[in-house]
Amino acid sequence: MLLNLNDPDSIVTWWTVLPDRHDAYLAHKLRVSPEFAPAINEARRRIAVRPELANLLPQAMQRRRDEEALQAERTAHLTSLRLRHMELAAA
Repeated sequence: MLLNLNDPDSIVTWWTVLPDRHDAYLAHKLRVSPEFAPAINEARRRIAVRPELANLLPQAMQRRRDEEALQAERTAHLTSLRLRHMELAAA
């Protein structure tokens, strides 16, 4: 998927794929690239006024918290050496 940061429609479409990650990215882009602020702010306004979109962010954040809790539960019994081996294998 291509993202055009000058097009609010493109931003909204892209945002719906991974709302939690993409929302954080848009906040970052507002800070470092103010030239995109009009389109990003319009996209955020469009997201906020559509309940089906506005609900995606809290749901995605809850899903991420659930996944992190599950991962913590899975690794709670592992030794630090085994965890390090898993980290290195994933790199």
